[in-house]
Amino acid sequence: MSEQSEVAASNPVPAEVVVSRTLACPAKRVWKELMTKQGAEALLGPGAEFGEKGHRWTSEDGRAGVMRTLHPIEEIRFSIRQDDNPPSMVQIDLVPDGDTTTLKVTHSNLNEDTDRLWLIGRWEAALGRIDAFLA
Repeated sequence: MSEQSEVAASNPVPAEVVVSRTLACPAKRVWKELMTKQGAEALLGPGAEFGEKGHRWTSEDGRAGVMRTLHPIEEIRFSIRQDDNPPSMVQIDLVPDGDTTTLKVTHSNLNEDTDRLWLIGRWEAALGRIDAFLA
């Protein structure tokens, strides 16, 4: 459906990127898909799964993190790190509007040298995979 991406404009090296996509499904259906293996892998990487608060996850591509918040049909927050880089934080908000839901990904606490454009592309691709699963 619709996509929106931004890099905070007030700072030449922003601390976060935000990507969103409106899906043609109610929030309950989107949440149900996110909680599947396929949904978790779309966001976290191959082999990773969501869990309760404190759950440590690892993907086959080297990403790892800890689940911080899992509020059904509202929000998911997790830390993410790759290699020896310090962890950053990802928050996924579900914003329902009747029969549609906007998924908003906010990736914050980014390092100064993080490639923001690559990161935007990574999250846009993840939201695209989720949109395709729901079609």
